[in-house]
Amino acid sequence: MSTLRSIVELYHDIRSLLFPECCMVCGEHISSTMHGICPRCRLEIPVTNYWLRDDNPAKERFDGLLPIVHGSSFFFYRGNSLWRTLIHRFKYGGMWQMAYNLGEWYGAELKASEFYDDIDVIIPLPLHPIKTLKRGYNQARYLADGIAKSLGASVDSHAVRRTRNNPSQARRKRRERWEGVDDLFRVTKPERLRGKHILVVDDVMTSGATLYGCMLAIHTAVPDARISFATLAVTQYISHL
Repeated sequence: MSTLRSIVELYHDIRSLLFPECCMVCGEHISSTMHGICPRCRLEIPVTNYWLRDDNPAKERFDGLLPIVHGSSFFFYRGNSLWRTLIHRFKYGGMWQMAYNLGEWYGAELKASEFYDDIDVIIPLPLHPIKTLKRGYNQARYLADGIAKSLGASVDSHAVRRTRNNPSQARRKRRERWEGVDDLFRVTKPERLRGKHILVVDDVMTSGATLYGCMLAIHTAVPDARISFATLAVTQYISHL
């Protein structure tokens, strides 16, 4: 066993020498144990710390709209920041491993907070099939996979589907983003979700409209389910709504 372990360690040493990993944010060389992000960038990430308390602006965005158990976002989505660029890379540039690594890191923080210990199933916010084909994957699925690994929960990407290929919300006005979200999603496998504590996962929360549409569909179809959410990033203005 020790000989086999030595061989594996030697393989990883040689691989790191020939193909050194780089930080996904700044490009500096790092070891494979850092999951794609160097210590300096980990210290510089504009974290929200929302997952440490329930009275946070992200969760309060849905007060009076839905009975949310817990809700949080990992870091702030700011213009011209390296972290915003990173999200664009895994969302549009095919670099799905970034989403998984960030999800695993975020999941570890959620686990440490103890608010998310009883999550049963994680649902990545669905993309419409046309958009999925265009991008090649749903980035929320890789985020969910990373979070699930840290929380020890399962991922279900088929219980909820998107019913319309609505236009991107990025350039729409805040009020326009809430139009038509009430029937944007449909629960196709309600039996999988009954009585469960569900964590809905997405990459960026701006107005919260699309996330609301997904959680509303779940709450309507499975009223006995408990619903929480976790987004990787959140726009700063959420704090001022």
